[in-house]
Amino acid sequence: MSGGPQGYSMQHWNVAGGRLAPFQKEPPVGFYRDSFCRVGPEDKGNHSIAAEVNKEFLDFTVSKGNNLKDVGIKPGMKWCLCAHRWQEAMKAAQEGQLAKEAVPKVYLHASDRAALDTVSYKDLKAYAAEAENTSVRQGSHHSPENSQSIAKESQSIGGDQPTEGPGAGKNQSKGGSAANTSGNRG
Repeated sequence: MSGGPQGYSMQHWNVAGGRLAPFQKEPPVGFYRDSFCRVGPEDKGNHSIAAEVNKEFLDFTVSKGNNLKDVGIKPGMKWCLCAHRWQEAMKAAQEGQLAKEAVPKVYLHASDRAALDTVSYKDLKAYAAEAENTSVRQGSHHSPENSQSIAKESQSIGGDQPTEGPGAGKNQSKGGSAANTSGNRG
């Protein structure tokens, strides 16, 4: 495998609309083994879903002809899953062929938006890892399924106050030096 396209942090976005975050460093995961569940032109399997696998899911993948255990994947490990395989597990759970708990929990901040080519954001969010459901950081994202739901800046943070140039802040002396605001310290 090649190292893939460079500059992934600037070019890859997660399913929640933010920058793609690294997922697992040891062992390195992802198609490019660079700790990101990013998708590039060489990744025909769309290894875009950052998830924690469990025994039931690993058994499910074996039944589909993909034995992840052979490459050393064990229950509890974090891995970048093929979007299609994750979707198959989700549908099997919806149809009662697989326990809902067997569908790997998804880490939205580390799942490449390429996953949305196969799976809806709503479905991914329904299986989000507990930490993802309570994350303050994820609370301000926009839903990729609704382009009108982009978060707006709060005016209470000072967005309605006039902007002052450098060296002209309220806490500075007339000389404009920040050093003069610290008081006489000897």
